[in-house]
Amino acid sequence: MSNKLYERYQTCCMELEQKMKKYQGSSEDAKKLRGALATELLKQEIDSYLNYYNKSFKVSAANSYIAGSKFEYDLLLVKENACPFMGLLYSPEDVIGIIECKAGGLFDVNKDTDHIATVVNCAQKINPHIRFGYITMSENVPVNSYHRNGKPTVRHWDLTVEYLDQKIQCPNINYAVTLHKGNTLCDEGLDEEFKDFIEFFIKEAE
Repeated sequence: MSNKLYERYQTCCMELEQKMKKYQGSSEDAKKLRGALATELLKQEIDSYLNYYNKSFKVSAANSYIAGSKFEYDLLLVKENACPFMGLLYSPEDVIGIIECKAGGLFDVNKDTDHIATVVNCAQKINPHIRFGYITMSENVPVNSYHRNGKPTVRHWDLTVEYLDQKIQCPNINYAVTLHKGNTLCDEGLDEEFKDFIEFFIKEAE
């Protein structure tokens, strides 16, 4: 049993914290930096997978664009011969997948999934064959089903999956690399799940 993606993410986070502390900073105060780190790590790991298995696809630079859409995309899975304008803008017919990457899940699930759906559905209208994947390195699940006052606890991951499935108009996959209850790791994930995530995009495009 192993989860190399999360193990590498943890190593990167530790190295990031060491570099920040050297100059009296803290990575805890740089949430966007942690998110950027997660996105870059994911790009490297997907590219490594595609190269290892000789797949005819590649991953865009972070924060790229699709011609015809005004929105920015965390990562795009594109055809191997795609030539983006200025390294950033891809022709929609070259895009097979959109990947939204988070370090620690969504905070305001309904609002955040509304935004994600708007961005993804815009691209889907331009290229109906595009697929979408949401990935978070870590997601919290409630320790208990109810608070002490009897109010149900918020099931962030369940709601994320439910809302994205409802709102996204193209085929989609949702992947939490690990699940935590508070500070306790309750689902450490598997390498096979990462493979399934990538294959979801390319199996229909090969």
